[in-house]
Amino acid sequence: MLSKLTRQATKYITTGSKGLVLQNLPPNLNRVKAEKLGLYLHIPFCRSPCFYCPYFKEKYNKEKALIYRDAVINEIAFYQPLLEEKQIISFYIGGGTPTTMMGNGLEEIIHTAQESFNMACNISTETHPNDVTPDMIERLMCIGVENVSMGIESFNDHFLKIIGRPYVGDRAKGAVKLLMDGDFACVNIDLMFGLPNQKIADVEKDIKTALDLGVDQISAYPIFTFPHTKLKQVVKENRFKLPGAIDRRKMLKRIEELCYDADMKRTSVWAFTRKKVRKYSSVTIPQYIGLGAGAGSLISGFFFINVFGIQEYITYLAEKQKPPIALTINFSEKEEMTHWLYWRIYETQINKKEFKEQFDKDFDVIFGKILHFLNC
Repeated sequence: MLSKLTRQATKYITTGSKGLVLQNLPPNLNRVKAEKLGLYLHIPFCRSPCFYCPYFKEKYNKEKALIYRDAVINEIAFYQPLLEEKQIISFYIGGGTPTTMMGNGLEEIIHTAQESFNMACNISTETHPNDVTPDMIERLMCIGVENVSMGIESFNDHFLKIIGRPYVGDRAKGAVKLLMDGDFACVNIDLMFGLPNQKIADVEKDIKTALDLGVDQISAYPIFTFPHTKLKQVVKENRFKLPGAIDRRKMLKRIEELCYDADMKRTSVWAFTRKKVRKYSSVTIPQYIGLGAGAGSLISGFFFINVFGIQEYITYLAEKQKPPIALTINFSEKEEMTHWLYWRIYETQINKKEFKEQFDKDFDVIFGKILHFLNC
């Protein structure tokens, strides 16, 4: 795949009498084949960035956030003529912490997207315990947000301190209660396990707390030591011990037991959702367009990534007058089908009818032998 990271996306936009006009696009970008697409918006700001987080983010700055708002709106203007006849069937806002921009640009971005595209979906966004207030919830409801995910990580003050989360367990519980009192279709909370020096009993207590709070969905996943984060360094400096693979597997097993006993269903490798609740999920649909610094997009023919760095992203759209695409990767149909299969495995369900509708091919003909081999 790395051998394909050679095409630089240049000469995309020229300013015309009607605003941003498409010009000299890479193959297929000016003729998006899919009639239904997802939309991803990346808000890269965090008030207190976590040292273990692998995603692109920067410390929140109000003035920069307002300029970032204008840049995203310009990027939306670029895609509007491309997608005006398409349906947007998923709108997911991630980060960073998207709600850092609540009242400071997020509403304007969402309204612009709603006015520019054929939105046939609800909106899902991430938030943070310290952002959740009755006013914030009302603002989310007013702009059409129906699904909310909040990274709690743990309700235990000891572990929150170890991983540098800037709140205590009672604050996290209060934030969950406020969200549950709102009229959201699905409230998901993220919980981590395999934290430094954590035991199975600690994980069990976190899950039971989440269940007692009545959340719609629990996403419980192990903390990962990504090479470009400081987790490994922090663990070493403080002489912590991360649970090994066997202990993490036992933790996950206990999480499964507790969630199944609570009559929840598994909706992904890490997520458990209450029955009759539509699951909260991120960008797992076949094709999508990403907006914002560091966002990725996948359409027929290739995958492309926006520049990382908020200032560089802003400069591309404000001064260079071209979209902020850093590089593209050619994506063959077989690779696209494999990408589809990857996410279906992640969701723990494979719908062969959806595969047929997406690719006009028989799933068993393409992947039947591979799955048969894996089942042996």
